[in-house]
Amino acid sequence: MSFIPSVCGKLRHSAAYSITGLALVSSGCSAGADVGPRMELINHTQSALSAGSILSLTGTYGATCDGHATGTDPWTASMIGGPAADELSVRLNDSNCVLTFNNVVTADGTFIGAPPIVLDTADTYEPSASAFALAGDPLNFYGNAKISSLLFASDFTITLLVSDTPAVTEGTKTATTATVSAIVVAGTVPAPNYTVLFTPFELEVDVDNIVRLVSGYAQLSAGSVTGLDYAVYQGALTVDSTVSEIETAFAASTPATLSSLTTLQVPATGFGLIAADLDNSTQRTIIIRNEDEGVSSYQLLLITFIP
Repeated sequence: MSFIPSVCGKLRHSAAYSITGLALVSSGCSAGADVGPRMELINHTQSALSAGSILSLTGTYGATCDGHATGTDPWTASMIGGPAADELSVRLNDSNCVLTFNNVVTADGTFIGAPPIVLDTADTYEPSASAFALAGDPLNFYGNAKISSLLFASDFTITLLVSDTPAVTEGTKTATTATVSAIVVAGTVPAPNYTVLFTPFELEVDVDNIVRLVSGYAQLSAGSVTGLDYAVYQGALTVDSTVSEIETAFAASTPATLSSLTTLQVPATGFGLIAADLDNSTQRTIIIRNEDEGVSSYQLLLITFIP
């Protein structure tokens, strides 16, 4: 439940529904001179913030905001409980006011945005998302925000978009050997967004299970949420991998668009398996990335090749 102080001195209430898409909707009062926000959560999905409930968003007023000439005055948009002492409130029709959004405050702590997001363009996300993390922690998630209007003549909306928790699917692909060759026998690996089928994906190994030849492809099938691009990382990424580690691995693995694939077929040659020793449980991770307004979310398909 969220609260908003109106300029008439009353409280409004709005229900909170989910976390990945977050919107702040202001509500003014015809009898007063300010407009202030209320908070609404929309578009329920698994999120990087699912570990703790959102208590509020915080930021600063610009030096051109009436009554806030310092340019560093803080504001709070409360999610739970009554309004804060510095609850966000903009003077009616103060079109010179520019707000900056800094942090997401949760029960687990304050996620600090870097860089802060300056809400200086109406209904437009920033070209690049900001990184959010607890103090002293590595990157937790990406976020971007926009404001519906800069006129402050009526209700306005601040929308926050954050990235999902990386989704991980893990499976083992067993190779059966005859005398000098092996064939990967695999079923489908279920994933939240994509599944993958390793048929026809073939390996030829020598007597020491060293891969000498590869052919065929891994067939991806789209799920309910599609991605934009992919990469095959020559290593293992798991549920314990941080977003920074996933991003580094993705960038270093020659990403390509999914649309560049022939009917979502990832060539076997792209897995870097030549000369790999299958006795050492060779692992590869297909990383699939989705992106919206500079905010990236990842799906991981971890495959282990064993003789």
